[in-house]
Amino acid sequence: MTFVYRRWIVSRYARLAWIGFIVLVAILCQSCSLLSPRGNSSQREGIPETRDVPFQAREKSDGNPRKRVMVLPFLDNTGRSEKAATFARESFNRALRKTDEFVIVSNTDFPKDIATYVKNGEYDLETMAKIGSAMGLAGIIEGRIIEIKAKRLGDEVGIVRQVRARLDATVQIRMVNTKNAHIALNETRSAQVEDSTTRVAERSFSDRFLEEDPKLIDAVVSKAFHSTIPRIAQSVEKLSWEGRVALVKGDRIYLNAGRLSGLQIGDILKVTDEGEDVYDPDSGALIGKVPGRLKGTIEVVTYFGKDGSIGIIHSGSGFRENDHVELY
Repeated sequence: MTFVYRRWIVSRYARLAWIGFIVLVAILCQSCSLLSPRGNSSQREGIPETRDVPFQAREKSDGNPRKRVMVLPFLDNTGRSEKAATFARESFNRALRKTDEFVIVSNTDFPKDIATYVKNGEYDLETMAKIGSAMGLAGIIEGRIIEIKAKRLGDEVGIVRQVRARLDATVQIRMVNTKNAHIALNETRSAQVEDSTTRVAERSFSDRFLEEDPKLIDAVVSKAFHSTIPRIAQSVEKLSWEGRVALVKGDRIYLNAGRLSGLQIGDILKVTDEGEDVYDPDSGALIGKVPGRLKGTIEVVTYFGKDGSIGIIHSGSGFRENDHVELY
């Protein structure tokens, strides 16, 4: 009797263990299916993920999309460290974004090493313009610090103390029009500010330290460079907006501009060939690019990625990568 009872107990536990094993396998399979990339068929085929965005990309339906510009690393001709130029560029970009008129394209998107275009203390903007045009940029901006001078006005006593100083800065802004490689803006501006900064255990009383103080530089350089932003906006406003076809997949046209650039769902865009450069026969200078052949129109239906959009064919055919798109 005891032997039979023990066999019954063992068989019962064996059945329970088997059921538990089946349940565990089911749970693991379900977890794997949840963790695996399911997505839609377009994702499996390598097509960018799409998503609908319910809000408007620009305030007015008849307004122009934001112009794409690139702000190159600022140059500093004063011979100090790169800190001043870095602080100046960051401050300038913040002010440029606040206008809500530009999309600032990252320097890393430029297909070549930007540093190789620095010649005689400035960028070769005319050469960079052709590459920028192929990227869909309206302009490429160069900022240059010509001079920064600091003068200590007052100094407290102590390890941690407030130092009041006056800074004078002279800067230059240049912008090239990528459509014709002409310098659209070239201005030199000066500014002066008085402000305080905190110094900790500073032994030197040289004003040189103040010329690299982040807070003071941000104040004076911001004031100098910010005064050029209205002029940049005026220069870029004269240029027509354009984007590029990034990918053609069946009846879907993927563009390199989207909600961030100000394209709206329902916008009708005309698509043209890239066009040809026209040069002056005497000087050899680039006059501009003639419009390409009109291929048709597409309608923006959704967005993808950080600043991309997808259009469907509205009319025409033969669309290819790198074709130009403009508002119809």
